[in-house]
Amino acid sequence: MNRALLQISKWSAWSGMILLLGAVFTTTADILARKLFGFTYQGTIDIVQLLVLSSAFLSIPYAFITRSHVAVAIFTDKFGDRGRAAISALAAFLGTVIMAAFGWFGFNHASMQMEYGDVSQTIGIPIVWYWVPVIYGCALSSLISLMMSGESIYKTLLGERSLS
Repeated sequence: MNRALLQISKWSAWSGMILLLGAVFTTTADILARKLFGFTYQGTIDIVQLLVLSSAFLSIPYAFITRSHVAVAIFTDKFGDRGRAAISALAAFLGTVIMAAFGWFGFNHASMQMEYGDVSQTIGIPIVWYWVPVIYGCALSSLISLMMSGESIYKTLLGERSLS
């Protein structure tokens, strides 16, 4: 399961990077069109916002699974292996709860906005498209955090390296 989640999150992060490049190219094209030809693309802000938001939430799961998030080593280094594993289990469990809650509330909000037919202000992108990467990223992140919590509990109880 670890390998599958790693692959999924890796592809997600790559997709996020491609979308971020899309945001950069969209912004650059708009600036060049404005400076060189005196016109602007309609909806650049809507598109860039969607691409940047999607990029962030598609990349978060990879940060979780590679443990690239911020850690306070000064505090945790004072504990032994099992103590650090217990702290890691608690942190991963809290990550699971928080990301699942974000995903759940995002899903409810997206459903409401889809029901009302909300669209972006400039070019009318359905707002639900802004929620899809948020819900996906939160769901995948909570699944990864749950798996990491299980690994840390295993290490806390048995002192083993990991489940993989």
